[in-house]
Amino acid sequence: QHPPPSSSSSSSSECSSTETFELPLPGDPPSSSFAASPPTSSSSSVSKCSLPDGRTVCVGDIVWAKIYGFPWWPARVLGITVSRRGDTGLAVRQEARVSWFGSPTTSFLPLTQLSPFLETFQSRFDRKRKGPYRRAIAEAASAAKQLTPEVRALLTQFET
Repeated sequence: QHPPPSSSSSSSSECSSTETFELPLPGDPPSSSFAASPPTSSSSSVSKCSLPDGRTVCVGDIVWAKIYGFPWWPARVLGITVSRRGDTGLAVRQEARVSWFGSPTTSFLPLTQLSPFLETFQSRFDRKRKGPYRRAIAEAASAAKQLTPEVRALLTQFET
């Protein structure tokens, strides 16, 4: 009688995982091996993921996220899934499940449609929007703890 092996994956949302997945750079030659049979893909959940531009997205991050037809909206990363091609092991799809601030809904988005909340606040923030957008920004800002002075200044301007 052996005890079942304990799972080593932790569910904490800290970026302490050593698993970082590199995306192939645009312009890499496509793999021509096994072209005859469709590749099988496997997907796995990861706690953080590297983007082509060198940024890292982690579970628990506060981000701006973009859905077609909506403005950039604040959200929290709930999980990241990387799908890999079975023949090459290359990451083919990286998606994050995000929960939207000010809304009970969640969405799956490609990681390329996420942007760090504080670093890109000044370019993403739309001061003309009111109502639910303002509440969502305020919630995200309090969740994002370390506000920069610039972000804090923008927020105080728009609370009036």
